[in-house]
Amino acid sequence: MFIGWLKFADVSKLVSIADEVGWLIDGYHVKLMMMHSAHLCYGAYEEDNLVGAVMAIEFENSAMIKYFMVSSSYQGRGIGKRLFETLLGSLSSEYQNIYIHANPDMVSFFERYGFESKMEVGRFINVGKVPPFNFTNANAKELDGENFESVISKIDKETFAENRMDFLMQEMDRNSSLKFTLPNSFQHSSVVNSRNVYLGPWQVREGHLEEAQKMMRGILYFRGLKKVVADIPLGEQHVVDLYKKYHFEQKQRFVHMVRGKSSVKFGNIYAFSL
Repeated sequence: MFIGWLKFADVSKLVSIADEVGWLIDGYHVKLMMMHSAHLCYGAYEEDNLVGAVMAIEFENSAMIKYFMVSSSYQGRGIGKRLFETLLGSLSSEYQNIYIHANPDMVSFFERYGFESKMEVGRFINVGKVPPFNFTNANAKELDGENFESVISKIDKETFAENRMDFLMQEMDRNSSLKFTLPNSFQHSSVVNSRNVYLGPWQVREGHLEEAQKMMRGILYFRGLKKVVADIPLGEQHVVDLYKKYHFEQKQRFVHMVRGKSSVKFGNIYAFSL
């Protein structure tokens, strides 16, 4: 068993492990992380066979850990611990915050490394029977706002207190991307597999629920034939209420954990990035 940097050739195997252990994963997103922060993407190999992985993406002042998984048949051997400690050793001490969305049964593991729980996160999926609503060409045109990059840069920096634009713009630039912009909000969604559309990132300045309503109707109008999946902050009731109004149901729960000083403005977040 050895730990090494992930390769593009590993992506299909990584997707297979994710399906096996129940993680929603997007091959495009994995490749983008490897291009952006290759030195923070590690795999565990048994005779050249990938059996586990952990990845992170770095921003201006923080890093976000994603896709931490070990194949079911290799769990309980300390592989996850080796992977995680290898990654932590590579993360520069200059990062003010390190984030992760943890499965609830892994919270105590991350607490041993100094992570603290800050917010419960619910994975919501639309289950059909959407209440009727009007959506016209004029509504669609309004959502196709101008100055997309400018709006995102301002709102995302207000939400996360740092510049994350380099990765964000690449994340939202794929063939299946659908992007909405209004003066106080932006929304992105993309197809992640044959069954699901992932909604996120989606941010709305607090106090502008009317813009959130317009964007919710837009995503359901354009994406309603597939299941729309979103990870949302459960502690923000106005966000939870909006999803429930449009017949989304919570299917999973995670915990947003942080090592360092958390400065995230959860009230702006209507859907996290994948």
